[in-house]
Amino acid sequence: MSQSSLDYPEMKELFDRNAAWSAQVWKKDPGFFPRHFPGQRPEIMWIGCSDARVPETTIMGCHPGDIFVQRNVANTYSPADDSLNAVLMIALQNFKVKHIVITGHTNCVGCNQALNMSRLPSVPPTTALQRYIQPVAALARSLTGENGLPSLDLLVEENVCQQVKNIEASDVIRNDWKRRGTDGVVIHGWVYHLENGTIRDLNVSVGPPGHVAGKRTTNGVWF
Repeated sequence: MSQSSLDYPEMKELFDRNAAWSAQVWKKDPGFFPRHFPGQRPEIMWIGCSDARVPETTIMGCHPGDIFVQRNVANTYSPADDSLNAVLMIALQNFKVKHIVITGHTNCVGCNQALNMSRLPSVPPTTALQRYIQPVAALARSLTGENGLPSLDLLVEENVCQQVKNIEASDVIRNDWKRRGTDGVVIHGWVYHLENGTIRDLNVSVGPPGHVAGKRTTNGVWF
């Protein structure tokens, strides 16, 4: 027999918080919901980790509607990931976002799982999580040096850099660059530091051929 979510105290608390938030927004800005209901025009797409400690809108000081979002374990991209490819297509074709940001974070559980996996003999994965993070585990093995496997912090950084490369090489991005030319989307790699709440740029930003950072586009806006 089906039950209501409100039968669970922890769920009812969330509904109460939602009602209070909605009432507060209506009072502060009566036009907020009517403005957002017809559609969205975000300029930024965020590919981040599913970690509950990294809510992109909150940590960037933004509002609902500002950022188009896809989050998964360890902020990864695979050409076979139709879910992420579909989000990319909507972001680029429908909203024509200007920037895609891939954001990892310190003390990442997904990267830590991959690091632990990389310590074991390389065998075919047997679980969904093992299959999903296998490329990150392979990256960890490739970073092995004289002192052994990389630190978790280094793996987090290198994983972001690798995902920037993966997305740059994707058909979705290449098609956007062909379609929009130098006005095409720019890809960035960042790391969010849980220990102090700050974002760090990894200086791996890449745009379409001929793109110049900080230059006005043909539409008269800055990139």
